Amino acid sequence: MSGFVRKKVNSQTLGEKLQEIRKTADVSLNEIAKATKVQKKYLEMLEAGKHDRLPPDVYVKGFLTNYAKYLSIEVGDVISLYEKERGVAKNIKKLKTPKETRKKFQMPSITVTPKVLTIVLFVVFVGIGFVYFYREVGKFSAAPRLVIAQPSGNSSIEGSSVDVVGITDKDSKVSINGQPVFVDEKGEFNETISLSQGINELEVKSENRFGNEVAKKVRVSASYDTQFAQSDDNDEKVMGVHDENEKVVLEIKIIDSPTWISIQVDGESTHRGTMLPNSVQSFEAEEKVSVTSGKANKTIVTLNGNELGSLGEATSVIRDVVFTRETTIMPESSFSQLLEDDKEKEEKEDE
Repeated sequence: MSGFVRKKVNSQTLGEKLQEIRKTADVSLNEIAKATKVQKKYLEMLEAGKHDRLPPDVYVKGFLTNYAKYLSIEVGDVISLYEKERGVAKNIKKLKTPKETRKKFQMPSITVTPKVLTIVLFVVFVGIGFVYFYREVGKFSAAPRLVIAQPSGNSSIEGSSVDVVGITDKDSKVSINGQPVFVDEKGEFNETISLSQGINELEVKSENRFGNEVAKKVRVSASYDTQFAQSDDNDEKVMGVHDENEKVVLEIKIIDSPTWISIQVDGESTHRGTMLPNSVQSFEAEEKVSVTSGKANKTIVTLNGNELGSLGEATSVIRDVVFTRETTIMPESSFSQLLEDDKEKEEKEDE
């Protein structure tokens, strides 16, 4: 075997020196791999100087140690030369790495100028405007919300009236069977509806400010006793003499279409709400009953068993019509004339 250090190989790499010594010794890589237990491909990489494809240094140094011992070369010189070449290779790799590549992930600096600030504010305002426009378009095309809390879809009650309670969108208008009802600032409504005997169909409709509407129907079956006394239309009735203990009993009946009614008994409000066609409500007072109706000609009254007819001839509002025990019904007189006579009588009493 020849020595490791020779002048003619001073400029050679570690891999070239190993290869030259191996060939001089006339030994193949297969023989060395078998004797050193180092895979042939790693021996080829060592001789080719492909350090970047080898396993970690701790394994490579083990390969070199076995390789050097097999060729009778100084192990320390081989390891030293390997470390030197590895160091040179790392430095060359760093020099080849462009500075621009190392800086490509840095955040660019932004200088805030009046122009940049103006652009940013403009973009923000445009974005806000777009969102607002989108929401308004959605409201314009959408029907209002309508939730009926009570009564339920199909229900039965023992009574002549029911409270319709629900909620809709703010600023929407609500009607029940075509009769407008009050909606508060939260969109909530609560309306008392007088029912007729049997099945009553209630249509609750909500319309928003864009004209979109939604309607829901509920059916309520009402059962109650009626005390609507009938009188002979051909008999003349003069109501001038009454028992002091007799009360004022007034019955209201609605015909043809839903009508809003307000009743005061002895000066106190006892009923406000919509009455459906053919529904009947009875009120009893010590002294007087005052009636306000949204449709005078649809409101039929009966006082102490005597049917007086409608509150008026027109489909208009009539307010604060007062009925007392002293109300007199003259034969062949219209009820509207009777009201005028009562009004004149009150004016004379005030004088």
